[in-house]
Amino acid sequence: MGRFRLNISSEKRDNNSDAHKLRLANSLDELDARALEEFLISGCAIQRIVYERRFNGTGVWIDNVNPSHFFSNRFTAPRGSDIRIIGMLHDVSRPELLLRFGHESKRRCRQLDDLFTQLKGFSPNRPLISIADDAALPSFYTPADPELCRIIEVWQFEVDRHKEPVWRCRYYAADGSLIDQTRSPYPHRSHPFSVTFYPLTDGEVHPYIEDVIDQQQHINLLVATVNHLLSNSAKGLLMIPTDSLACGMSFEDVARVWSQPGGVLPINPNASRLPSEVISSASSDGASRLLDLELKLFQQISGVSSALQGQAQAGTTSASLYESQVYNSAVSLLDIFETFNSFRNATMAKALSLLNMKKH
Repeated sequence: MGRFRLNISSEKRDNNSDAHKLRLANSLDELDARALEEFLISGCAIQRIVYERRFNGTGVWIDNVNPSHFFSNRFTAPRGSDIRIIGMLHDVSRPELLLRFGHESKRRCRQLDDLFTQLKGFSPNRPLISIADDAALPSFYTPADPELCRIIEVWQFEVDRHKEPVWRCRYYAADGSLIDQTRSPYPHRSHPFSVTFYPLTDGEVHPYIEDVIDQQQHINLLVATVNHLLSNSAKGLLMIPTDSLACGMSFEDVARVWSQPGGVLPINPNASRLPSEVISSASSDGASRLLDLELKLFQQISGVSSALQGQAQAGTTSASLYESQVYNSAVSLLDIFETFNSFRNATMAKALSLLNMKKH
């Protein structure tokens, strides 16, 4: 994430360009950073580009889309050219519903207001008696917040009677009621989503984090093992025969005096044995060496070396060697960054085409 932030901070930008204004209006650098985080974890980068009126103004808006609220047909083309149906779930309040779909019509607003009242908390499979923990869980039909209403946005690729291919959008309520529909209003004549899955190999997604999950699980196991050995080993265990206690002293007194620096402990001179302390070194050497090996493998698999992280190197490491390590480590991550940059460029291209259309 730090490397990405460094890269975008060094990008050359024209402060008077439309692209720069769009970035500022949408806080796009922050959105892209969060999208990259999702991209690394799930392999999905999804943004939605629309021109609409919102509470803070009318304009071109870019939003990150939660993959759990996104759906599409299974596609294999890296550019998504074989997508035929795509959409997402929206959770809207009553004012949002009226603002987005009322079209400044009092009749439509009354209909939507009645629909919102009917659909709040709608679920076709709601049990008669619900468990408290399960009642708050969201589903395809029910938002997590019962005060909101679930709206389903569906874009479908169709060919009309004039054999003209077109993307058509429909908004459905959770009960299947059609709220609104329209053809693609965008100059690119496509859906408003920018989608990249990584790496989309024969339709399968294997995110970056997936390569190191097994290593991380093994590291967690080794850390837990070392912690168990250390917590269950003898550390300063005092062994004292009962007949060695001086008259009037309790075991609590012995423990207190034994732990004090310069403490004096009177003992019975006729005791069978003097007190002794047991300190056991936990036999975790093998686990520690294996843990060190796993951490090195973690760096090799992930491609994020200590040099790329800016960690101090050995005194014998030359400056040229250190720069070479940083460069090679950055090259190993180049495919991820370039794929994500292609996604950013596709998003900006849609946003600019939409902005230019509204200007003219």
